[in-house]
Amino acid sequence: MLSLRNSDGLNVLCGMKSFRNIIVNSSMLFVCAAVLQMTLHELGHFVAAILIHAKNVALHHNYVSAKTTDMPLARAVFYAGAGPIVSLLIGVCFHIVCSRQRKRNLLFLFNLYLAVFGYIAFFGYLMVAPFFTYGDTGFIFHALNFPVWLTASIAFMGGIALYFMMRKLIRFFVEIGTRDIIADKQFRRKFMSSIIQYPLYIGIIITVLLNLPTPTLLSLIYPICSPFSIMWAYGTGISKDYPTDNMNTDISSVNRIQPVWLIIFFLIVVMNRLLVMGSL
Repeated sequence: MLSLRNSDGLNVLCGMKSFRNIIVNSSMLFVCAAVLQMTLHELGHFVAAILIHAKNVALHHNYVSAKTTDMPLARAVFYAGAGPIVSLLIGVCFHIVCSRQRKRNLLFLFNLYLAVFGYIAFFGYLMVAPFFTYGDTGFIFHALNFPVWLTASIAFMGGIALYFMMRKLIRFFVEIGTRDIIADKQFRRKFMSSIIQYPLYIGIIITVLLNLPTPTLLSLIYPICSPFSIMWAYGTGISKDYPTDNMNTDISSVNRIQPVWLIIFFLIVVMNRLLVMGSL
């Protein structure tokens, strides 16, 4: 039996109130990262539209409206591919940030969720390309006359790549717990539920509402289904033994509601709602 003596992490997490604080924090950061990544993704399309001199360009909360009729193929591909490329850069950059960051606090969790959603937005678009030819990658593959087998193969490889990225990132979620929490599999399971599983359900509901109104079915399917990619590595995060060198030494940093994150959450929601009307 694991002793609770000098086990600050276990003592902190023994009450339901503490679990609620972590769930609230994780849910807020889930939504903040998801909405911010989506906005930056669309900003990539927005900047690309300006660079190719498209007319009537406007940035919205989950799409960019632009007049692109009679556009040369190269410009159309550039415009469609700009969003996924921005998402991939977000995933890679914040993956690197997390690997170099030492403190396992709420900022770390926010960066981690940005890495997660960056990868999901890129590889997820590859996965759905065979089914939605009006999506970013689907449009590109269709416009370039890729055969079905090639589009399907790219989608399959995108799914495999996303799976391995989630397995890489799950370690960082584990490291937000203390050595004592992670050593006890029962407490690790409860901790992982509070920092991933419950925020996933809560975050999906909020982000789906923030995606309304949607211009296409894909814009609604994405926030509902894509976050479940995190769960592909969830079992690994619970069962696998990890080194304890980078485990959290201050669990209270993720166990306390911090006003600054409430403000950031509020501002991101406001930004999202303002973009519904479009921004030039």
